[in-house]
Amino acid sequence: MKKIVFYIPAIIFAVLYGIIAISNIGAISPIVAVWLALFFISGFILNKNVFLGGLLGTLPAIHLIYMGTQETGQIINEMPIGIIVLIFYTICGYFVYRNNKKKQRVIQNVW
Repeated sequence: MKKIVFYIPAIIFAVLYGIIAISNIGAISPIVAVWLALFFISGFILNKNVFLGGLLGTLPAIHLIYMGTQETGQIINEMPIGIIVLIFYTICGYFVYRNNKKKQRVIQNVW
């Protein structure tokens, strides 16, 4: 149950962009599909206890931070959202890495 945490940004962004697409509020950039794919792949890899999955989640976050520095006429600034997502995936990657180290120590102590 706790591993669903890795999918939180993917679920939130999928629901958000799904509502926007269904209600036809505005145009959605095609890069959003790439972001969602990276979020879901990152969650899957983190779920398999590979800490490098957090790196895939940070890529859309870095892009959000970059787009927040550009003046594109957006109503909502993307930078705070990107920083939150970046911190989230960095922490998730760290916890997976730390748990793998603990398991490795336990295995070494058994042998």
